[in-house]
Amino acid sequence: MKLQDFNTLAEAQAYELITDKKQIGSGQARGFFVNNGIWTALRQIQSDMTNPLFALADAVIVTASDASSYFGLDTTTAEGLGNLIAAQTMVDAGIMTATQKDELLALALKTTYPYENRTEHEFQIAKGSVTLKPIAQTGGYAVIHTNIACENHNPRLIAKVINPRTNKTTYHRINNFYNVSEVSSYDCKVSSEYLGNELFVDDVYSVIV
Repeated sequence: MKLQDFNTLAEAQAYELITDKKQIGSGQARGFFVNNGIWTALRQIQSDMTNPLFALADAVIVTASDASSYFGLDTTTAEGLGNLIAAQTMVDAGIMTATQKDELLALALKTTYPYENRTEHEFQIAKGSVTLKPIAQTGGYAVIHTNIACENHNPRLIAKVINPRTNKTTYHRINNFYNVSEVSSYDCKVSSEYLGNELFVDDVYSVIV
């Protein structure tokens, strides 16, 4: 989902993105096996070459002991299918439980929160609902004053531009005020081609006077 698809910033910040890596790192797997007592069972099987599960246990231990290896779980590959079958075999043999198998496979899932650090300012820009406040130019600079502290953000400096050939009006972002958060005054440069144009600034937090 894109930022603008959410109804509120809180919803966007809480959004979980779950990515299937389709593999489990050897270190992750070994830690899981050790913490759940599975490693000991695998070692016992590996110590007996006559055990019908010897090859399986040996392969798991060797892979989990190699820092550069991983257990592939991509079902479109023979390796991935083989590892999934091996996991079920371990369940059927009582080496681990079905719940532990699910927990093991879940290690291949990576959860991130792509919008957790987005600001209300960024959210309103994405939604196209930013309140613009007109401001004046002072000697080639645009100046704003804030009367209330707010979330740190970088409000855009917007210029109203009228195309002399079509008489159509557009609004261009020409600069940004940076790190606006404290009660203070802030300025930014107005490039020469926009001197004399009507200027506006984002006022998402209603703090600009």
